[in-house]
Parts: sequence; C-alpha cells; structure tokens
Amino acid sequence: MLWAELDPYDRFRAAADAGFRQVEMLFPHELDANELERTLSQLGLEMVLFDPAAGDWKGGERGLMCLPDRDDEFLESVRSALVLAQRLGTRKINILSGIPDASTPDDVTHKTLLRNLRQSAELAAKSGVEVLVENINQVDVPGYWINTVDKAVSIIRAAGHSNIGLQLDQYHASMSGEDPVEALRQNFGLIAHVQIADAPGRHEPGTGSAPIQRFLAELDEAAYAGFVGLEYRPAGSTDEGLGWIKALGSPASA
Repeated sequence: MLWAELDPYDRFRAAADAGFRQVEMLFPHELDANELERTLSQLGLEMVLFDPAAGDWKGGERGLMCLPDRDDEFLESVRSALVLAQRLGTRKINILSGIPDASTPDDVTHKTLLRNLRQSAELAAKSGVEVLVENINQVDVPGYWINTVDKAVSIIRAAGHSNIGLQLDQYHASMSGEDPVEALRQNFGLIAHVQIADAPGRHEPGTGSAPIQRFLAELDEAAYAGFVGLEYRPAGSTDEGLGWIKALGSPASA
C-alpha cells in the first residue's frame, strides 16, 4: 500500500531505499514468481507475510474461506500460496475469510469457514508456514465475516489447531469500535502479526485519532517479537509520511 504510484517491483526498491528489510503484500501470485524472487534477493528483502488469492477481487469478493461450494478453489489458492511461500522463505500467510451471500445461513457459513481453516492450517503446517486470521471492519468492507478481533479470536479457538494465529489489525479494530490496546492485552498469546494505520482515514500515524503510540508501546512492554506492518495509504507522499517512524528508532515492515 506504500509507494502505490510505483509498480510492485519498484515499490520493493523504494522500501529497501527507505531502510526496510522486511516487507509484506496482498497478492504476490499476481506477479511473476521469478522476477519477484530475484527482486527480493537482490534488494536483501524478506517477505514476512502475504495473502493468498482471495477470489474475484475486482468483482467484490474478499476471500473464499467462508463461502460454501468454493472449497476446491479455496484449497487450491492455499496450496499455490504455500508453494510460493516456500520459494520466497515466507513463514506466514494471512487468509481472508470473505463476504458470505446474505441468503446463506450463518451456521453454514460458520461450518464452511472452520472446515476450510482447519484444512488450510494442516496443509500449511506440513510446509512450515503459519496460517493467520484477521479482523476487517464492516465500514470499509460491508458484510465481511470476521469483522472484529473478538470474532477472529473466537474462530481461532473454535478451529482448535495450533498452526493458526491472529493477525491483529489495529486500524480495523479501531474502525469496528474496539479498543486495540485492550484487544492486544487480552489476546497477546494468539498474536502472530500486527498491522497499523490511523483511524479514520487509514493514513499514517498522526493523521487520525487512533491510539497508535500507546498501542506500539504496549507491544514493546509485552515483549512482542514479531513485525508491525504499515498497512496504510499515505496522506501525501510515502517518503514524507514515513517521518513519524524516526522517533521509534527502526522501521517496521513495509
């Protein structure tokens, strides 16, 4: 989402020039795998996380995991993601749950999601990759099934598989009316990855009213050892917008 005016490969170069050594992205399957691997290697970048294919994105789909009768397509997207993850050395994939059809009963959606989540966790475990579940607010994505941190945690616990972690997105928690700091405290043991953006607006920290500095301080106090993804849309240029991070001492993941 940073340096959005550049093509994806040049975004990686810009991230490296800005001092980042770890990156994440939504859908690397849309890129040429050879060129992607070569670019990351040449720039000394580690792809720490990405999202597998999420259905017809342009058509409004936001994941397949909870959609009945799409199981084969879903599992194929996971298998393809795991092949790419092994190639790139990525150890976490974030799987989007999706937006169920309004006519689908909630219990069917729930059972479908749990079945697919468990199967994907099992497949990923064999590849040494962890599956993540995240919360996405329904202001930005109406109808998204896992719309709060509480629901994401409930799903993870119901799935009952050790290879599933929580991707705690502070922005989506804020937009859902949850307290991201309290969500961090209550669910720290499940957190495998973190993303931040100010709210409202989804721009860099300091442009909204979300308690990002307190959130990051809480991560430090809890000895969080993972990465913090900067999943925001810069209000101006990306490079100018990165000024907020200098006070923290070192970059997060771009």
